Amino acid sequence: MKALKCAAAAGTAIALMLGTGIGVGSATSTPSTASCAGAVNWDKASRYVGRVATVRGRVASTRYVSYSNGAPTFLNIGVDYPSARRFTVVIWGRSRGNFGAPESTYRGRTICVRGLVRSYEGLPQIHASSPNQITFG
Repeated sequence: MKALKCAAAAGTAIALMLGTGIGVGSATSTPSTASCAGAVNWDKASRYVGRVATVRGRVASTRYVSYSNGAPTFLNIGVDYPSARRFTVVIWGRSRGNFGAPESTYRGRTICVRGLVRSYEGLPQIHASSPNQITFG
């Protein structure tokens, strides 16, 4: 029984690191002000594509595209869209309720986001499904 509890806890920790949203707290969670120890600057994020990392930067702009496929919310870090130098946090519509109104919560703030760094059309991004992945930094 003890081994099962440890395995379940480890699975939850891994799922949170990968941003799957398993084991997530309340739907109205607010970002913490926890430290961003070990975070990489947003302009270095492309070096971490394919790896789990914590990326730090100021949210230059936000946009909720409710009419687009998947109803994404974009948090553009470092520089504003459409700059090809930006780093983007993507919150898909199916996870948006976990964040409230992320386009206002994070706009203009410096944040740290943890997750799998992906590349979309050559630009680095992290998909966030839980507010636990984003802290104010």
